[in-house]
Amino acid sequence: MTKEQAYRKFVKLYDIEVPEEQVQNMFNYFMLQTKHNMQYDTLTTGAVHLNKSAELAAMEDEMREAAWFETKSDLVMKELMEKLKPEVTEEELLAKAEDKCRKDGTSMEMLKMFFGPSLSGLKRDLQEEKVKDWIFEQMNGA
Repeated sequence: MTKEQAYRKFVKLYDIEVPEEQVQNMFNYFMLQTKHNMQYDTLTTGAVHLNKSAELAAMEDEMREAAWFETKSDLVMKELMEKLKPEVTEEELLAKAEDKCRKDGTSMEMLKMFFGPSLSGLKRDLQEEKVKDWIFEQMNGA
């Protein structure tokens, strides 16, 4: 089982309330994004979407399921971040930042513009990675 498969399974099994209003908000966001993508697709490639309503209706169940998963995933991650309080050392943060600069072909200054001067956004990404590593260990031990 890959780390992503373990994470998806863990989220689905995790006992937490998923407010329908949040799921609906995420679904609405997905619908808007899909409509935007269709319009962009038409502008850039000339693709024709003769019946956008029918296309969207055909995707509705899949988008509802994705909205539920994304909403639940956010809630699970938030709860686990509070429980586990994953620590990120300055060395880990700097190594991740340097690696990201190398892979993206960017400078540390640009990275700090995106993630903040203290790289707090990148630190959050590392904390989430550590939570996912913990989940992977739990799922493989079960």
